[in-house]
Amino acid sequence: MKTINKILVTLLLAMMPLMASAQFIEKASQRIEITTVESGGDGFASTEYEVFKMNDNGSYWLSVGHLGIGGDIVQLQFDPVYELFIPLGDTIDEAIGTMQDLKALYKLPKLSTTEVKGCLAAAYPSENLETVTLTNRRFLASKLLEVSVKRDDLIRATYIDKSSLGSLLNGLKFYKKLHPKEK
Repeated sequence: MKTINKILVTLLLAMMPLMASAQFIEKASQRIEITTVESGGDGFASTEYEVFKMNDNGSYWLSVGHLGIGGDIVQLQFDPVYELFIPLGDTIDEAIGTMQDLKALYKLPKLSTTEVKGCLAAAYPSENLETVTLTNRRFLASKLLEVSVKRDDLIRATYIDKSSLGSLLNGLKFYKKLHPKEK
């Protein structure tokens, strides 16, 4: 009898994360992916960027992926749950305009900063928007946009290169051509 109780308790404990993740997956399915770009790899940590539309209200968002945590120089990547989302607009034209504004930031002088609103959340964006700092960085021949959120004394940050943002913008424009009647 004790063996059966142990097996039942073990099965129950094993099922709890599955039940919790089912709710997580249900909420994540509210995202309609428009375009995705993966950069990095080749020995470096890869980052996935995504432009998507929320199924419930039709708003467009940019996910710049998972953020590292640390200071100005060293960032440790260990948070696989929380993503940083930047709202792009309620229509596809607004989303394209916002993405073009973001791409124009690469032309600013080195270390120029701009602030936008964003949301650090798990799986899908929430209504809790906070200030996100965009800093123009240069590393060797690449142009990077540092996307960071300051929490207490720590900085949560990630980087998106110009070609990845350009690919996302082109994917969004292509999506508009495929769906001309969509808002």
